[in-house]
Amino acid sequence: MTQVVYLNGEWHAATAAKISVNDRGFLFADGIYEVIPVYQQRPFLLDLHLQRLQRSAAAISLSLAPLETYQVLITELLQRNRVMDGLVYLQLTFGIDEHRQHLPSQPLTPTVYASVSPFNARWEIPTPFTVTLLDDIRWLRCDIKSTSLLGNIMLKRACQQRHADEPLLHRDGRITEGASCNYFFVRDGQLYTPPADHLILAGITRTWVIHLAKQLQIEVHETPLFTHELTAMDEVFLTSSSREIQPVGQIDDIMIGQGQCGPITAQLIGAYHTSKRHLIQE
Repeated sequence: MTQVVYLNGEWHAATAAKISVNDRGFLFADGIYEVIPVYQQRPFLLDLHLQRLQRSAAAISLSLAPLETYQVLITELLQRNRVMDGLVYLQLTFGIDEHRQHLPSQPLTPTVYASVSPFNARWEIPTPFTVTLLDDIRWLRCDIKSTSLLGNIMLKRACQQRHADEPLLHRDGRITEGASCNYFFVRDGQLYTPPADHLILAGITRTWVIHLAKQLQIEVHETPLFTHELTAMDEVFLTSSSREIQPVGQIDDIMIGQGQCGPITAQLIGAYHTSKRHLIQE
């Protein structure tokens, strides 16, 4: 089936959709985006994703339509593509300006683009990842879900060269996040994660895992963590919309929990799967 995408009020075959070479998203990465998981044609945690889209838009002074507009758009996108389990990609830029200059020469109409791609929903405990420590070279407003991802891509390439699955980033020893995920650490039965400040993009899955942990009466600490503490961790996992909850078995030469998924990580994975089932059964 040909993929159908939305672009500025119209529906197109993905191969036929075109943007202007004068679009500020193309020229400057002057835009924001969201990635929303879908299970059995039901968007998961949609309200939280759209609220973050709204926060990102406000941070860069980009005007949004009412959030209900995007809810309707996503519903139609899923119906047109008949995707059951997938990832919705929603991107907004400041739009088309006839002159290439850093600040727009006039008020612009935002470009709105949406697509959906199938993915395999997880229902089991994944094989643990190996991650590698890298210096966080990105800008200082990582809390904005910007389309400017050059730093993230450079870090993923460096990670690939080390034959690891994902980088674990730090700034002068203070742990931040991954190139496309958040990290959690378990020590003495308690859960730790870096605080949701400007140094990380607070993932929606991160928010949901904290919620699930509190429901399970697991004590959660959002606090600065440092690389010298990694050897004391009993469990490590990362979270993202596409990976859900992914155990980590090794950080460079540091083995975590004998390289296996730990009990608290497994408990949270089970709770996450339960929340997906509830969504499907609604």
